[in-house]
Amino acid sequence: MNIRLLVLSGTLLFCANGIAQDVGSQLQQMRSAYAASGSIVVVDDHTLFIQPKMPGPICALPKNKDGKIDWSFFAFPLSSITVRLGEVDEGLIGEDIVFTRPDAAESYKPGDVGDTTMVVVMGVPGKRFHTLTYDREKLSHLGPGPHSSASYGQGEDEVEAFGLTFADQAAARTFISALRNAVTIVKTQAAKR
Repeated sequence: MNIRLLVLSGTLLFCANGIAQDVGSQLQQMRSAYAASGSIVVVDDHTLFIQPKMPGPICALPKNKDGKIDWSFFAFPLSSITVRLGEVDEGLIGEDIVFTRPDAAESYKPGDVGDTTMVVVMGVPGKRFHTLTYDREKLSHLGPGPHSSASYGQGEDEVEAFGLTFADQAAARTFISALRNAVTIVKTQAAKR
């Protein structure tokens, strides 16, 4: 009886460690893929603290509308995002190739390809991500040196979605894949409890 209990305990411990290692490897892939754009601190196997480099670019996205190019502009003035993996909707993680040059709308020619990949992450219905945001205008007027968060207008917000940018499309796709895998593992683990 004690031997069965010991074997069962060892098997459960091995399975639990396997899940943690799978999540851990996915989190490490995300950290590596995002390193050029910012940093990711792994709080635990279910929570990430993402800090994009500031200032984030203004992203210009061209869309063909009735034969004419229509532009959408996105800015993500985020100092940090707290991401609970179980609250991410893995089916609503999107990517677009965008332009970050200030003159993109004026200099665009059909067939031009953007220079940055924008990844948008949505939360599951009813859940929000805790963020710290900054004022782009205040940040742009600061000189070198350490500054307090008040000097660049940092404030808290709760958002349904957030965007991250990657100069390298392959890194963005690695990040997306690892994020989807980590979310699936965490949700599967939670469902088994």
